[in-house]
Amino acid sequence: MKYFFIVFIFLFSATGIAAAQDFVTRGKIEYEVKRNNKRMYTAQQRAENQWISALPEFDISYRDLIFSWNQSIYQWGRKGNSEQVYNNEIAAYINLDKQQIIKKQRFFDDYNLLEDSVKKIKWKFENETRKIAGWECRKAVGRIYDSIYVVAFYCPEIVPQGGPELFTGLPGMILGVAIPRYYTTWFATKIEIANIDETKIIPPVIKKGKLYSKKELADILLKKYKEAGWWKDVTLEKVLENISGYIL
Repeated sequence: MKYFFIVFIFLFSATGIAAAQDFVTRGKIEYEVKRNNKRMYTAQQRAENQWISALPEFDISYRDLIFSWNQSIYQWGRKGNSEQVYNNEIAAYINLDKQQIIKKQRFFDDYNLLEDSVKKIKWKFENETRKIAGWECRKAVGRIYDSIYVVAFYCPEIVPQGGPELFTGLPGMILGVAIPRYYTTWFATKIEIANIDETKIIPPVIKKGKLYSKKELADILLKKYKEAGWWKDVTLEKVLENISGYIL
């Protein structure tokens, strides 16, 4: 009986170790960002603007997320068919332990460093599951800016609670996001878990300038927008929402 008990404990421990080894804490994820241009613009806008009617049905670009435990860097990936100007200078560093984000963004042809906090999203879990890039994911629905719904698919096997566009807060890495109001999706196409260059997971830097808080940068941009005169109804609240939006 004693021998059986020892063998049982050994087998149970070995099984537990093997299961624990299945969980991923480091890796690199490529996301395909797809925007539906036909839904994004009205028929009247397409008729009145030749450049809009010339756009492909879907605008496709790519982003990379390199992560190690609770730190990650989110940046441009390979080129797609997107009309956006490719800019691999723009990036965001996320530290979930400190609930901190440091973003390098471009406004008025100048690069700025912005320190912000991680978005707080109230997620509601649903029963639906789907496979994304070969990984089993579970569905959750959240809301941002009070009225914009977000559909996310997260993978519990990938432990860090990150995701594209700074979405966090689910019990596993977010591999898929859809925002119906913006006709845009972010879905993982490739996941690497070996030979990850963790030296890239550092805050972005700029040659000149300083690290601004969100309020400090918003005050500077508000003044510039008013001087430029092309954003007629600009307010501090609108600028704050603008710089808090998508990083890339």
